[in-house]
Amino acid sequence: MLAARNNASRLDESVADWFASIHNGTLTDLFKVMTTLGSTVGIIAITLVLAVWFGWRQGWRRTVLLIAGVAGAYLVNTLVKSGFDRARPAMAWGIEADGASFPSGNAMLAIVMYSLAAIWIATDKSIHRAVRWTAAAIAVLLIILMGVSRLYFSVHYATDIIGGYAAGFVIVCLLMALARGKRLNSR
Repeated sequence: MLAARNNASRLDESVADWFASIHNGTLTDLFKVMTTLGSTVGIIAITLVLAVWFGWRQGWRRTVLLIAGVAGAYLVNTLVKSGFDRARPAMAWGIEADGASFPSGNAMLAIVMYSLAAIWIATDKSIHRAVRWTAAAIAVLLIILMGVSRLYFSVHYATDIIGGYAAGFVIVCLLMALARGKRLNSR
């Protein structure tokens, strides 16, 4: 257990050192936008817009799953953070961040919301194929950039981001299994 903790600590330190070495004005501006899009308020706003769009285009079941998934991810994140209660990095700069560090809520919420949106857009055959691929690529890029933005401003450790992505991925898998189960049962 101690060896794993030391390896995580080395990873966290190496990643933090690398991000500290690349600070510049352009990246700071880009990552502030990503942090805003990945914030709780940003995720809620985008979720509501997507929920209305999915309700209109694909039916309200996906809307309910999207809202439940994001709300569930927020709840799980809050519970896990309180259990671990890991302090944030001391060298945070450029943006405000409060609460515990592990797992990253931005990473967890981003992967849940943007993955569900990408999956549902990608499976909507009424949308042109190029648009579906573009939406999927944008979702993947946004998910990555939201996690990277937290590392850039040193408000999370790399292991916080990995933990947020992992927990969010599990939630997406559970929601997709639920959606698939309902579809199979409705036949």
